Amino acid sequence: MLYLAEVHKKTGFMGVKTELKLLARQQSEQNWSTLPGEEMIPVEIANDYNAGVLVLVELDNNQQVKKVQDANRHLVGILKNFSRMREKFRTQEEEIEGWKQSLIYQSQELTRREVDIEVRSEELQQLESESQKIEAQREEFEATRAQILELKEEIERDRQQLEEAWGKLHTAQNQHAQEQKTALSDDQVQHLENLIGRLESTLGQGNAVHQPLQTLQVLQSEQQTILQQFWNQLEQDRGRAESAQSDLDRQVHELEQGWQKWHQDQDALHQLQIKLRLHQDALAHKSTFQGWLSQQIQDKDKIDQGLQRVQDGIAGDAKVDLSALRNLPLEELEDTVQKLQKELAKLYHFVSDQEEELKLQQQTIEELKTKINQSSEYDRLNLASDLEYEQQNYQLLEDTLQGQRQTLKDRDAVLKAHQDILSQRKGAADSDGGGLRQQIHPLLQDISAQRQSLQEVLQGLEGEQVALQTSLQQTQGEVDSASTALAEARANLENQSKALDLRRKEVAQLTARVELMQQILQPVQDKLTHLQQTLESVWHPLDSTATEQQQVAADLKQTLIALGQSTEVPV
Repeated sequence: MLYLAEVHKKTGFMGVKTELKLLARQQSEQNWSTLPGEEMIPVEIANDYNAGVLVLVELDNNQQVKKVQDANRHLVGILKNFSRMREKFRTQEEEIEGWKQSLIYQSQELTRREVDIEVRSEELQQLESESQKIEAQREEFEATRAQILELKEEIERDRQQLEEAWGKLHTAQNQHAQEQKTALSDDQVQHLENLIGRLESTLGQGNAVHQPLQTLQVLQSEQQTILQQFWNQLEQDRGRAESAQSDLDRQVHELEQGWQKWHQDQDALHQLQIKLRLHQDALAHKSTFQGWLSQQIQDKDKIDQGLQRVQDGIAGDAKVDLSALRNLPLEELEDTVQKLQKELAKLYHFVSDQEEELKLQQQTIEELKTKINQSSEYDRLNLASDLEYEQQNYQLLEDTLQGQRQTLKDRDAVLKAHQDILSQRKGAADSDGGGLRQQIHPLLQDISAQRQSLQEVLQGLEGEQVALQTSLQQTQGEVDSASTALAEARANLENQSKALDLRRKEVAQLTARVELMQQILQPVQDKLTHLQQTLESVWHPLDSTATEQQQVAADLKQTLIALGQSTEVPV
């Protein structure tokens, strides 16, 4: 079973005792549960860890420690996973909010389209009513036309009979003019009068036919006037649709240009962000180097103070009960010194390995920086993320090593105190004291010179940090300004895009309405045009025939009158 534990150190008579306080237990790969109470487990394999360090402990069924490892990287991985999950949840919330807005917009659009459909349905009903009226008038016209055709056939028969009578009458006139002897009989005159009467009766019926034809022409003209109003409205709608389409095309072109400029500004912002990231990495690296220099200066100060105390005859700052060591049996003291030497050697090797790993980590960071300077803009973003992760690991390892270095120094001081007491009790302390002081003096001078050199480097580094911080603030201001402007421009373009979508739908609906009206009005117009042509084809021949028949009837009357006068001779 895997546990998360905190390292605790207790200093006793026999040295430092290490214990682990269990904080949490792993239930599954991504699930941990806290542990109540203050359960402490003594463990020796965690002596290399400093107090307060978090470690992962693997226990068997008997609660015996099987393995101890540093928990820093595992915790960093958990935090990164948590950050990614949080970002993923935030993205999903934004998508859900976008879906809500889209559904609201679609609902409003459906309501508006339902209203538009109702309006267009009313217009269609009105057009259907007009079409039904026109169809009824057309049927009435067809019936009248059939009557007119029948009347026309009857008139044609009468006309033929009249022509025959007129031929006979003309022949009689010629004979009367030539011979002046022959005259029409009473039966013939009576027959001609009957024909003229029938002809006049037919002309009266023709005048009766003219009246419904004129009524049909008036109705057709009224229907054409009403239909022309729809045609005028259709032309106006077509003009508005063409104008709206032209304006829409212009706005779409302007929107495309706006998005093109926005992408150019976004590329420029990416360049500024890369520049900012490089400045931040450089500043973080210099800050890390500054911390390392400060730590080195502090270490030199501590070493200098320790050597000064040794030179002055002080055992150091080790927390050791010297009186108890002087009263401790000599053999037990020698065993304690040997044990402390082994533990110190083990800790020294562990710290050395950690120092070597820290150097490798620093080399990895330098390699990533070199790759960033030589890579493309797209690869820089990925490499910058890797660089940030490696720098975090470097800082965690550096923080851990600081405590371990201090632990190494403390244990070295404890060992030296034990060795000094052991040497004193064996009688070797006075023999080495003078030589030790002679060796310490040049070390103090060397440490002083190193500290001075480190301070000069630190001062130069602080100046570089100030200049880099100024450039970083300037670049940050540019990035913030560009980000704000880019966000505002994107919001404006998205609003324009939504407005254009609405406008595009309105233009499409207007165009569809124009096409629908065209499809509805054209058949009605075709029927009215056909009706007008039919009326004209019937009216003109009928009018011409009526005029001709009237003239024939008048001529017949005059001829009969002349014949009647010419035949009045005494028998």
